[in-house]
Amino acid sequence: MAKSLLLFVLCFLVVTPSQAGDAPVALVRTMTVETKDIAPIADFVGKTAGSLSVQVRAQVEGILRKRNYREGDMVKKGDVLFEIAPEIYKANFDQAKAKTEQCRAEYENARLELNRVMNLFKQNAVSQKTRDQAVSSANSTKANLEAAEANQEDAKIKLDYAYVTAPVTGYTSKEYQTEGNLISTAGDASLLTEIVQLDPIYVDFSLPHMTLLKMQSLVTRGFANWTDKPKTKIRFADDSVYEHEGEINFFDHKVDPVTSVVRARASFPNPEGLVLPGQFVRIAIKGPVLSKAIIIPKSSILQTQQGTMVMVVDKENKVMSREVKVLMNIDDNAVLEKGLKAGERIVIEGIGKIRDGQTVREAS
Repeated sequence: MAKSLLLFVLCFLVVTPSQAGDAPVALVRTMTVETKDIAPIADFVGKTAGSLSVQVRAQVEGILRKRNYREGDMVKKGDVLFEIAPEIYKANFDQAKAKTEQCRAEYENARLELNRVMNLFKQNAVSQKTRDQAVSSANSTKANLEAAEANQEDAKIKLDYAYVTAPVTGYTSKEYQTEGNLISTAGDASLLTEIVQLDPIYVDFSLPHMTLLKMQSLVTRGFANWTDKPKTKIRFADDSVYEHEGEINFFDHKVDPVTSVVRARASFPNPEGLVLPGQFVRIAIKGPVLSKAIIIPKSSILQTQQGTMVMVVDKENKVMSREVKVLMNIDDNAVLEKGLKAGERIVIEGIGKIRDGQTVREAS
């Protein structure tokens, strides 16, 4: 019985490999680890909006005499869009101007008379009463002149308002009042049109608070840094990419307690007016730059009870498992926080069929 047991053990030792080196050479694919600068990109859904949306309202009352543009046209800042009873306000201004000139002449005469009376008063040639009357007349005509100048300025302002100009450069909406209507300055009756400025164009979007925290954490921990304002790109519904690059110009300083998102906005040049307000787009944000980052394929990583492992190939083409720590994932790749150095070689395909100490060979 003892001899039979010994024979069984000897046979088991003969047919079972005891060393990893006795395993056949495995065919795998490998890569040499390199470092490079990368900026992670995150996509979010956004909605386009004009950078300015201005309601053009009447500031004087009267008959709308003329509209000087076609609805939907692009207008430039300062262009005259509407004319509201300009002849009436021009007449009022001319009248106020004439009144000002009259008061100025009366004041000039009173001032000259005051100077003459004061010289005579010093020589005791006129009475105190005459001097007081001259002073009163000069003061009165001066006050009349100042009031006339104020009325003239008011008439000038109203005359300017009679020619309604574009406050910004942009595209007009439909008109709300047609020629011949009596325009009021109260409520909706004062609204003439709206102008939307499309250059630059804005994209409003929200990003999860955790995503923002991760970006900030990369910078705080020294793994990444912002080289400039975050750059962005627009991708349309047909998957085409907008040619102009934008930048984020607003981050809210609060988190929505219901959705746990942070509102943000990006600005894009739009000289051709190709992007219109109200479009849903995808906005890609280029995050902080990770300097000299080590990036490896996810296929090269093995999850074990001992941790996250990769198989490192030495100069003799033997493999040895090594624990690594993943900083973040980008698509099919992983950015490592530690565990590998530039110049080392790792297995990227075939990791599941090899073990420590086994010899490997590059698959053709």
